Order: sequence, then C-alpha cells, then structure tokens
Amino acid sequence: MTKKKTEEPSYAELSTELEQILDEIESGEIDLDELSDKVERAATLLSKCRKKLAATETKVKKVTAELQTAMDEQEGEDE
Repeated sequence: MTKKKTEEPSYAELSTELEQILDEIESGEIDLDELSDKVERAATLLSKCRKKLAATETKVKKVTAELQTAMDEQEGEDE
C-alpha cells in the first residue's frame, strides 16, 4: 500500500485564508481565546506564503539565467 503525499495548498489558497483571518480580526468581533488561535494560524500561513514566494523567485531567476545563457550562446553562433 502506498501512502498518498499530502498535497500542499496553493499560494492563492493560503493567501485567501490569511485574508479571511485578517478580516475577522479587524472586525473586532472575535473573543480573546479565538483571537490567539487566529493570530497563530495567520503566522503559520504567512510563513508558508513567504516560503512559496522565495521558491518561486529562485525558480524564476534560474529560468531567466538559463534563457540569458541560451540567448548569449545564440548570439555567439550568429556572429
């Protein structure tokens, strides 16, 4: 039997949940015990969003560097 890897939520899903929590907090209608849980969850979501952004930035930089290298090589061949 193979274990199914738990799928990570997308950036959009994390961001949406974070926005909902912030809206609830800003409404001022959350009791103190729930507020603590919401702030903790928001911190977790924010951390996950930052990790996804950093990973995406790394991938984009790698791809653009590869494209630049390919373009430089192509220009060298054309000369």
